[in-house]
Amino acid sequence: MSSKRWLTLILGLYLLITLAYGVVNPLFEAPDEHWHFFTAVYIAENKSLPIVEEEYDPWLSQEAAQPPLYYILGAALISPIDTSTAREEVWLNPFGTQGIGNAAALVNKNQVVHTAARQWPWRGYVLAAHLLRVFSTLLGLGTLLTIYGCARLLWPQNARLPLLAVAIVAFLPQFNFLHAAVSNDTLVIFLCSLALWQLIWLWQHKPTPKRLLLLGITIGLAALSKNAGVLLLVFAVGFLFVRHFQEKSADFADGRRLLIFMGETAVYIIFPVLLIAGWLWWRNWQLYGDWTATNQFIRIAGGDREFTLWQVLGESGGLWRSTFAVFGWFNLLAPAWVYAVWNVVAGVALLGLVRGIRDWRLETRDWKKSLISLPFLLFGWLAAVYAGLLLFMLQTPAAQGRLLFPAIVPLALGLAAGLNRWRQLDWLAPVAALATTLFCLFGVIRPAYALPPLVDSLPMTAVPLNLRFDELSLLGIEMETETAVPSDTINFTLYWQADAVPEIAPELVVDVLGRGLEPLANSHSYHGRGLFPATEWPVGKIVADQMGVRLTDVAEVPVLAQLFVRLVDKTTPDAPSVRVGEVVVLPTRWPEPAEMVLAEIGGAVQVTGVIVSTMRAQPGETITVKVAWQVIAPPQAASSTLLHLAQPGEPPLATGDSPPLAGDYPTRVWATGQRFSDQYQLTVPGDLENGRYPLWLGMYNSDTVERLPLTVAGTRQPADLLQIGWLEIVNP
Repeated sequence: MSSKRWLTLILGLYLLITLAYGVVNPLFEAPDEHWHFFTAVYIAENKSLPIVEEEYDPWLSQEAAQPPLYYILGAALISPIDTSTAREEVWLNPFGTQGIGNAAALVNKNQVVHTAARQWPWRGYVLAAHLLRVFSTLLGLGTLLTIYGCARLLWPQNARLPLLAVAIVAFLPQFNFLHAAVSNDTLVIFLCSLALWQLIWLWQHKPTPKRLLLLGITIGLAALSKNAGVLLLVFAVGFLFVRHFQEKSADFADGRRLLIFMGETAVYIIFPVLLIAGWLWWRNWQLYGDWTATNQFIRIAGGDREFTLWQVLGESGGLWRSTFAVFGWFNLLAPAWVYAVWNVVAGVALLGLVRGIRDWRLETRDWKKSLISLPFLLFGWLAAVYAGLLLFMLQTPAAQGRLLFPAIVPLALGLAAGLNRWRQLDWLAPVAALATTLFCLFGVIRPAYALPPLVDSLPMTAVPLNLRFDELSLLGIEMETETAVPSDTINFTLYWQADAVPEIAPELVVDVLGRGLEPLANSHSYHGRGLFPATEWPVGKIVADQMGVRLTDVAEVPVLAQLFVRLVDKTTPDAPSVRVGEVVVLPTRWPEPAEMVLAEIGGAVQVTGVIVSTMRAQPGETITVKVAWQVIAPPQAASSTLLHLAQPGEPPLATGDSPPLAGDYPTRVWATGQRFSDQYQLTVPGDLENGRYPLWLGMYNSDTVERLPLTVAGTRQPADLLQIGWLEIVNP
């Protein structure tokens, strides 16, 4: 197949995949997307640029201080569409900030609640936002064409390399995701790529005023799109300086040539940039005291975090991953194999580049020529973009791979050149890339925003509850997790039904409580993990609300934790909780088996240790008895612990009977091999006379109060009791 057909196929697949990203990924579930959108809407409606006030507009946030070209173009595109009710119709998730940057979050990954109004056919602001997404997709297509053009200039005799460079980027999941969102990054990436194509052409051909002027216009437009354009201006001037004096006849000390170069640069590059973007820099200086308006970004983001370079470099892992595949608001990660694929692609390409550089150096044997070569200069642009990002990260969190994409051309060309050194296998990289982006689309993004399923009836595996919460009924619960350890996720499904549509969407609060009602886990969101408020439910249908909560890592265990739910809203913020289920929480590791056994009870439980807090007490004093249990077989019945202060064969003078662990871990859930400590309390009667009194320990059936058989060394004990000591009573 010819190169043109291959290119058409790659670009066609890019368009299909990226447009699919734009449909599958819900609106505004990309970083800052709704701020980008509403900035364009503001310009469309007001015919003027926004200003960041001291009390800034939360619908525009820091984007109001961005260079405005993307928003001006977007405003022109959506101006015929009525977006006047957008702010009222966009339903921001009030709990969404909990999920930003938190890939471990189980709920509230969505920043926006996606109502039925967003479904096809699109109208109003929904149509406008999707049009801007398509605009971004087309800008990505332009970037791919510039990558192809750059590669053709570099390797005019090699038809394979340009296709490889384009395919690697066209099927990069992060590139697809970004170019399916409303974002000014897409425009500056295209313009920077276009400028690099022009610079490569100027390196290979004699510069003409027309070509230089076109480059100046491109850089000016880039500067009007994002501040990376300023960096592009500095790089382009340096690039042209090297190009101007790299000819053999050039002399760096030639003042006349230097003046000519400076004049041409000023007239054809710097002046057009100032003409296009200078007014914005002046405006920023007048409004914010900063010609780039970066201070507004820092202020809105919470102020200068004053990181050191070492701290910034510590965020390199997140920067690396997000260059390949991080979605949502930095809270949707791809599975490990996706990153492994891209790590292998990058690693193989790097090895290929090392081989190529070695061969090239052996051929040239001229380090000066190497330093002023075109590949080295293109690498310089990547280094400049990375350095600029590091400086920005010193002040504010910005470890986002998309911010490296203005240097996508040298990245793509470097990957292609490195992979091509393994010519027999280089075709595997685009195939692997295509597989990763398709999986991320349908296996990562789509499930993350899937609504709970609707079912016709309560499954047989569910426990009926039939609890009423005003217009909503909780019909039952199905516990997918029956046993867990600290830090585990407890999964369960709540089956709800709406008898009428609530006027206010209730908020679902889930609590998991451990010993002494100690909080072990909590979740607060709308139903459907934050995606499906009850106001969106079809009346009469059963909603299978699949939930998950993560246990704390410091829980007292073992415990039979209790699961509670409650529905709250503005009118009922203190609504009572209702118990709906339970889960056994165990330690990650049990203690080693005890070497000494004091007694065996009911053929299932062994007493391996007893500690009495004191053997000398006064009347009215409370003593504590610690007992170490070891389970050798599941107990056959619910049991309670007997603790008596009594003379042999006589009624108890005082008791400290209690279910084990105060009922927080009943014997019905004990299992073989478990070993844990427990404690009980007994209060000495206030009128007890001086003397020595025996303390007894045992267990009995909680329902029948029948004592369980107790043996010591195989011998059953009288009254099925174990004497654990003598308590001496001393009146003051």
